[in-house]
Amino acid sequence: MKSIRYKVSIGGWIILLLLLTFSAVGCANTTAHTRFQVIPLSNQNVVALSAEDIIQVMRRAGFSDEQILELGADLRDGLSMSGAAQVKVGDKVEVVFAAHSDCVYISTRLRGNFIYNMKGCWVDNPSPRS
Repeated sequence: MKSIRYKVSIGGWIILLLLLTFSAVGCANTTAHTRFQVIPLSNQNVVALSAEDIIQVMRRAGFSDEQILELGADLRDGLSMSGAAQVKVGDKVEVVFAAHSDCVYISTRLRGNFIYNMKGCWVDNPSPRS
């Protein structure tokens, strides 16, 4: 049996290379934007954090400077409009931020739990009541 051969011209190669290039660029942009997601959550309290506060809480939660630049505005908006927000990577929730009174409660998957006071200081976790 004779194999099927296709004759590809120079124009065909150019089109094929352009399609591969555009699809690779499109995939790279899509994965960069969907890697981290900030999802607002409903909460009874809201809090307006300054840029310095956002940097403090995100650094303590383990975010890099690039991630703070990428996600900081969404986190600030989530806390000021909804009162809480979670940061997901894929299907995993990495961090939950929740406002309560004058504090932001931070619960991370890998680094533990923290409380940030709106006065710009960290609150030690209270010891369990006996």
